[in-house]
Amino acid sequence: MKQFLTILFALASLTVLAQQDPLYSHYLNNPLLLNPAYSGSTTDFSASVMYRKQWAGFEGSPVTMNASGHTALSNNRMGLGLLVLQDRVGADKTTEATLAYSYHVPLSPDLKLSFGLQGGFINYQTDYSQVNFNPADGKFSNVSEWKPNLGTGLLLRGDKFMLGLSVPKLLKATTTVEDLSTSLYNQHAYALAGYVFQLSYRIKVKPWVLGRVVGGAPVSLDYGTAIKVDDSYTLGLFTRNFSTYGALAQINLGDNLRFGYVFELPTGKSVGVQFTTHEVTLGVRLGLLNFHDLTTIRNF
Repeated sequence: MKQFLTILFALASLTVLAQQDPLYSHYLNNPLLLNPAYSGSTTDFSASVMYRKQWAGFEGSPVTMNASGHTALSNNRMGLGLLVLQDRVGADKTTEATLAYSYHVPLSPDLKLSFGLQGGFINYQTDYSQVNFNPADGKFSNVSEWKPNLGTGLLLRGDKFMLGLSVPKLLKATTTVEDLSTSLYNQHAYALAGYVFQLSYRIKVKPWVLGRVVGGAPVSLDYGTAIKVDDSYTLGLFTRNFSTYGALAQINLGDNLRFGYVFELPTGKSVGVQFTTHEVTLGVRLGLLNFHDLTTIRNF
């Protein structure tokens, strides 16, 4: 019973007062998920699809799917991106489509500052048809609300480091049920920093940290380190708030394809080790315009 209540409260923390941004673990290989300033920063066309099952084995646990793509424009001075995602948590479902734009300012041959904006629409939906509840309680009415979305971000990138700050959704969202106004979403702010150490001609080590801030909740921190071999094979370990531990792997299949997998193991501070998390990503990289360069080594 104690374990069940722990899981119940953990799930409730995702939806009470306001829905939260989806969790990701492969954001270091696709920062567009968190920051529109990343769009077009890879001097090519890059796209990926992702599936994440959080706390597998527990009914109603979060499931996230997304597809994203972005391309460099105007001789790599600008970028355009698109992100489409669906996130389910219990009876709640969030669907969104967002268009991102970025402008890249070279500060030196190896240093670039990028400004990003994004906009789109989000559908917040709650469906209680599969939940047992008192039908006389109006607070359990099904909800489907479309809301606009605006976001912004900054990205400073060098040959061996990346520093990003972003607020992907600037607008709060609320709904009204029986004259009671309820928050659908509160803004999240992100800070992502990573650095690459060249240990040898073939081996790089890439530590990173990600901070998430949302009103009414403690700061969440990810710490991780990855080893990259021959710019093709990546293995890494990370922790989220020292309550969840994970391992990630990515392989580049030639110059165009990449495949990534993440395994997460919660602890007793979270939901318990029996409810693991799995995240799978498949990506493609193409040179569609004459100034796109697939020979560029991507550290981020």
